Amino acid sequence: MKMCTMKESRDLCLTVYNDGFGLVAERRAVNLAGGEARLQYMDVAQRMEVESLRVEGIDVAEVNYEYDLVDKAKLLGKYVGETVFLIRDKEPQKRACRLLAAGPGLILEDVETGEVLVDPAGELVLPKLPEGLSARPALVFLLRPRASEEIGVSYLARGLSWTANYVAELRKDKLSIDAWVEIRNEAGITFTGARLKLLAGEVNRVSNPQVDYCVTVNEQGGSGFSEKSFSDCHLYTMEGVTSLKDHQSKQIRLFGAADVPYERYYEVAPFSEDARIVLEMKNTAECGLGMPFPAGTFKVYQKDESDGGLSFVGEDAIGHTPNGETLRLEIGEAFDIACERKCLSKRNDRGIRKEHWQMVLKNHKEEPALVKVLHRVPGTATIEEASHSWTRRSAEELLFEMELKPEAVEVIEFTGLLDERVHVKV
Repeated sequence: MKMCTMKESRDLCLTVYNDGFGLVAERRAVNLAGGEARLQYMDVAQRMEVESLRVEGIDVAEVNYEYDLVDKAKLLGKYVGETVFLIRDKEPQKRACRLLAAGPGLILEDVETGEVLVDPAGELVLPKLPEGLSARPALVFLLRPRASEEIGVSYLARGLSWTANYVAELRKDKLSIDAWVEIRNEAGITFTGARLKLLAGEVNRVSNPQVDYCVTVNEQGGSGFSEKSFSDCHLYTMEGVTSLKDHQSKQIRLFGAADVPYERYYEVAPFSEDARIVLEMKNTAECGLGMPFPAGTFKVYQKDESDGGLSFVGEDAIGHTPNGETLRLEIGEAFDIACERKCLSKRNDRGIRKEHWQMVLKNHKEEPALVKVLHRVPGTATIEEASHSWTRRSAEELLFEMELKPEAVEVIEFTGLLDERVHVKV
């Protein structure tokens, strides 16, 4: 049987998806004259999905995936009832014994004397590796006659995943961003000298090519990846090659951007009195960005101007954010922005419900603060006698927005009307 190992690899490409799997595509040199009946393709992932296998360059009649790997328990279990050899320091020759049991301890029977040895001291020697056990996972192809010099094998493998991590540093009115990707390999194989691609997007999978265009990024410090739209997702291709060991996590820089303008404001959600700290950035080339952001976690830091030290001020998770959309981060709750929300009166006059609300906003900061307050109302309600201008952010949410000066107090009052009468058409 002819053997093909990773040493014969001509090209290895690894495409990793967000959902815990990857596509392994490899081309290896082979020298098949056409008379071989079997080809053992070594060095494949232990967690490969055999049903996803695609083979080029050979004519395959049958394929077997051999993944029952050698370990002590399996090896001894295969030899129960068979002859093995015991070597002891004081005995010059190997002692032939029959292996009776290989559970928590060993039980041997001497072939010549019939003596039973329980957990004997010494070294146990097995004649050969039994059938059905492999040192490494392998594909065994049963071949039809065909000469070939190269074989291409592609398959999906579980245990490969990647996530995006973003680090931002806040300054007065601009920020800098460093984007990294973390790649994890739990597929049961080490990939050496692989071209690496990362696909961002949701690919539908059953439970157990379109036109490409490149996007230019206004980046600082260079990037290790190029990006393009691919089949309704986004594909990031790393420059050069890399190696990824089994059970390894690797960080690779995705891109960097500096002097990105951002807006900072404080938002009070419906039914809440807590002011959330919100940062917003326009994902456009004019703002120094303008590329798809894969889903990931943003960690935000800010420098203490008194000593130059950096402090962590919060983090948030983002979903996949296309070019042209807004990046929104909620990084914590404001200590010095207070909100009191209460209903001053509520009455129902012949089916017309009338509610009078008051929201008191206080800015205890030493600088102005932009505050946005959201209030939930029924979609059919009308608003009258409002003390401040408002907009409907959605059918059931009112938005009040104002700039509070330092130590300022602002009182918002409004009245909402809701017709709850039953109208009958005759």
